[in-house]
Amino acid sequence: MYGKATLSLVFALLIVLLLISYSILMGTVNFRSYFLPLLQSPATAHPLCATNPPLRVYMYDLPRRFNVGMLNLRNLEQTPVTDRNWPSWPKNSGLKRQHSAEYWMMGSLLYEGDGAEERDAVRVSDPEMADIFFVPFFSSLSFNTHGHVMTDPETEIDHQLQIDLVKFLLQSKYWQQSGGGDHVIPMTHPNAFRFLREQVNASIQIVVDFGRHPRTMSNISKDVVAPYVHIVDSFTDDDSTDPFESRTTLLFFRGRTSRKDEGIVRVKLAKILAAYDDVHYERSVATDENIKVVFSTNLRYAFILSPV
Repeated sequence: MYGKATLSLVFALLIVLLLISYSILMGTVNFRSYFLPLLQSPATAHPLCATNPPLRVYMYDLPRRFNVGMLNLRNLEQTPVTDRNWPSWPKNSGLKRQHSAEYWMMGSLLYEGDGAEERDAVRVSDPEMADIFFVPFFSSLSFNTHGHVMTDPETEIDHQLQIDLVKFLLQSKYWQQSGGGDHVIPMTHPNAFRFLREQVNASIQIVVDFGRHPRTMSNISKDVVAPYVHIVDSFTDDDSTDPFESRTTLLFFRGRTSRKDEGIVRVKLAKILAAYDDVHYERSVATDENIKVVFSTNLRYAFILSPV
């Protein structure tokens, strides 16, 4: 029943997320300058995954505490979020940035400026017209903000937000109609929504992998796999006419080489890459200082891969 809408959503969201992950400026957000280039295309170009008509998305109007209120806990503003009062993503957010797809997805739906009508997914104000429903709960930011050590007393805040959200959804006429099967919930942190995930399992979840959940809960048949948002800014100041060719080393790898399940995939990757002279492979961890080092290497390497 929801196959066509799900497929359209996969295309539409991944276009946005891939473009965002390629180049994000984390300063003051100017919706016109940021989103307009993503929405425009040359007159002769054909959209890679255009939906005709565009996917119609209804976004629930949740209180700020479920989303942008977590960006600045000192700000007690409660007015509805629009593209005019949309807060910028914090500059010094560290690793939280890699899970910020939920922020950019909500922002793209709020955007109403020039070129908005050319998008593959558009927001509708009437839920009866919607192909799909977006739940703007920043579940990853909630985990990172409210007791990410998992033993902090603040963890209860994250738990309560999930309780309140599930209660809200279960009372929704549209959730009841589909059992949640046409609802989209971002969960890009592996521990996002960890308390009540089973209760929203029928929804389409935006994830980055399936490593910590059984196949019955999270799988590629219903969920959307999105890339992490870059935590290192793109380098745009090359003075060479062909900056790619001027870089002498093919790949720079700096990150964790062993993680879940003893890092089986990464161990195999290390063995493969070790055979090449033009690959720099180094074991490391993600810290603010190491992230700066990665950025400083941009001039020498054609590709940078630094998994945390």
